[in-house]
Amino acid sequence: MSDTARRDADDFEGHSHSWFSWRELQAVDWNAPCTDGPSRHWVRHWSRAHEGSLTPMGLTTLPDELYDSAAATFGEGNIAPSRWPADGELLLGDEVYRPVSPAYRDLVPPDGPWLPVWNVMGILAGLHGEDNVRLVVWFGG
Repeated sequence: MSDTARRDADDFEGHSHSWFSWRELQAVDWNAPCTDGPSRHWVRHWSRAHEGSLTPMGLTTLPDELYDSAAATFGEGNIAPSRWPADGELLLGDEVYRPVSPAYRDLVPPDGPWLPVWNVMGILAGLHGEDNVRLVVWFGG
């Protein structure tokens, strides 16, 4: 790890860090679920049009203002989406939220904003070997 990354890691106030090699990244099944069931925090999000159709908005965390609604709808101990019934959903205005078992692709799209990182890692792995190129990550919150 570089001196800069080591210093940043020492100063970081998040809850954990990890790393993975280029070889490990290449072995990821991006369509596989990354949780054993519905996520504690992630939900599918849709926007309801005036005629009633739903437009997918993607994956998001449950908005804070819906936790009280989740408790009222599914029971006090069931506020996390992982505790909702499989067909459970919550409404906030014209927004619909449903529990989801996210795939790796949902959380870190291999062809999305991380693509430049994957490209650089691939070039470096070609020069230095797949096990000698790592991405170090920190998790905040």
